[in-house]
Amino acid sequence: MHCPHCASATTKEQIRKTTLGYRTFRCSACKRLFNERTGTPFNFLEYPTDVVLLVVLWRLRYKLSLRDLAEIFLERGVTFTYEAVRE
Repeated sequence: MHCPHCASATTKEQIRKTTLGYRTFRCSACKRLFNERTGTPFNFLEYPTDVVLLVVLWRLRYKLSLRDLAEIFLERGVTFTYEAVRE
C-alpha cells in the first residue's frame, strides 16, 4: 500500500488495528502511521465503510426514510440515529 502522505511504496503493515478493525501501516520514508481509510472521504466516519455504503444504496435505491434505515440496521445490530444517516 502506498503512503497517502508522501506516496512512498515502502510501507509496513503493523500488528494493531483501528477500533473499527482496519489495518494500520507505517511508512518507512516519512515514518507516519496511517490506515486503509486514510486519505479517503470515509476517513472520519464513525461507522464501517460497508455499512455506510449500504445505507446510501438503500436510501437511494429504495427511497427509504432516514428513520426506516436506522430501524432496519438496528434489527441487524448496528446502532445509529436517523440524524447520523442524514449527516
